[in-house]
Amino acid sequence: MFKKYRLTDDEKELLFRLLEMKDLNHDDGYVKKDVIEFINSNGELGKEEIRQIRNYVIQKNIEYGFENDEPNELGYETEELFDKLFDILEEKNYY
Repeated sequence: MFKKYRLTDDEKELLFRLLEMKDLNHDDGYVKKDVIEFINSNGELGKEEIRQIRNYVIQKNIEYGFENDEPNELGYETEELFDKLFDILEEKNYY
């Protein structure tokens, strides 16, 4: 049975920074207005909400996470978050 997840303050802080960045590509696997709603929520998130947030994080990693074909600081932060969200979706131990 899937255990719902609540974003940490640090995760929300990163996500709010990502939301401030210009979107360079079309939404892919997420609806931005829904992602904003999920991030602003203080509730627990189910699989679909986590999946949309993860897809958004992946998009921002692709758009802004590299300099000279090497991951930058944002790239490492977003990669860590989308890996964690993947583990949550796969119901691996994430606590």
